[in-house]
Amino acid sequence: ILVPSRKNNETYLVCNRCGFSKLAKDVSSYKRREKISDERKVKVLVLERTEKRGKEKLEEERELLQEYYEIFLDTMEEESGEE
Repeated sequence: ILVPSRKNNETYLVCNRCGFSKLAKDVSSYKRREKISDERKVKVLVLERTEKRGKEKLEEERELLQEYYEIFLDTMEEESGEE
């Protein structure tokens, strides 16, 4: 198979095995198209972090902390009231 290679701003077709080279006169002389089956294609999963989810999580954490503080204050009041 002849592979395109650039030398002196010209495109040559070069054999990887023997080193034979030939000046490429037309683009169609070195274009190769091959249909790839779906099994050979690589599928990539892209995950994006959204700021909205981050804000929702922060809000939930704030609510939990607020509940903990309220419970803590209630228990402190009960303990001080018993004495």
